[in-house]
Amino acid sequence: MNWALSIDRKTITDVAIIEETPRPLDAGEARLAIDSFALTANNITYAAFGDAMRYWDFFPGSDGRCRLPVWGFAEVSETRADGLQAGERIYGYFPAASELIVTPGKISPGAFIDSAPHRADLPPAYNNYVRCSVDPGWTSAGEPAQMVLQPLFITAWLLDFFLRDPANGFTDAPVLLTSASSKTAIALAFALKAGGGREAIGLTSSRNAEFVAGLDLYDTVITYDAVDTLDPQHPAVIVDFAGDAGLNRVLHTHLAGRLAGNVRVGGAHWEQSAPPRDLPPPRPQFFFAPDAARTLIKQWGPEVFDQRYKAAWRTFADAAPGYFDFRSADGAEGALATYQALLDGKAKPRDGVTINT
Repeated sequence: MNWALSIDRKTITDVAIIEETPRPLDAGEARLAIDSFALTANNITYAAFGDAMRYWDFFPGSDGRCRLPVWGFAEVSETRADGLQAGERIYGYFPAASELIVTPGKISPGAFIDSAPHRADLPPAYNNYVRCSVDPGWTSAGEPAQMVLQPLFITAWLLDFFLRDPANGFTDAPVLLTSASSKTAIALAFALKAGGGREAIGLTSSRNAEFVAGLDLYDTVITYDAVDTLDPQHPAVIVDFAGDAGLNRVLHTHLAGRLAGNVRVGGAHWEQSAPPRDLPPPRPQFFFAPDAARTLIKQWGPEVFDQRYKAAWRTFADAAPGYFDFRSADGAEGALATYQALLDGKAKPRDGVTINT
């Protein structure tokens, strides 16, 4: 039997483990036995914005409920697709489950896409699967960091360029990062520091303030109950990983007239993420990483984009053990417990958790 986390589309706390009988493959399909995947606050963002950003559309459940998207590794356990061999190790976008059936298309020596009809109009970046044996950046020892951090880092790296683009009007403003203990926020703070030391102000809970300050990535760390200490005459741009409606209202009110923008990225505070009404300007704008990637690929060309991204990723991956501890949990129960801890805000920010299926 296979297992999966089954989540209600509208109530993301309604989660259960479901067991499913494997179905036979159709011609052109391949069965991927999911070996391990990461669970972080980023996955809670996927759930919180499941409908708005179409994350729920990738892996529809046989029970009419949703499957949580995650990043991880799998092995081809069975294939009826020409050009793909049983036993191959694959990295990519999976459901929080023990199996995924794909329809491999555009198979190259290094990758393939899932060309299943229901994924045809979804962002291509999420449909791409890497064949590890020919990926120069893959190592067995590096898998935990790749699963936990690489999907977050590319978002942060793209955000860095977005914030520096003069067309967006944020180039001179210090950056206020909400949920500063989240891994995507940490990656952005790292990128900002590497890119010339642009001022980064981390906003976080009292519980996580010591951890955030100890990273030595933020110029200033301020707890949520002290945001009124921000200089209201100081221009700033919010990069919002928390998605907390109350916090947004406080920041927009306190910094009224001096706020250059509010770029909404995540929903770590998912239970308070309904957009507030009559928010003082500017209006928050969603940041969608695949769109930002397409912009840079068009500007630089795919080869230069790939070279620059991979060089930046290697730098962050080398530094990551100084910021995070990687640990694992096992099976469906481990996945459920980790998901619930993330929902409840009880996960330790230093932990990078992977699930061994």
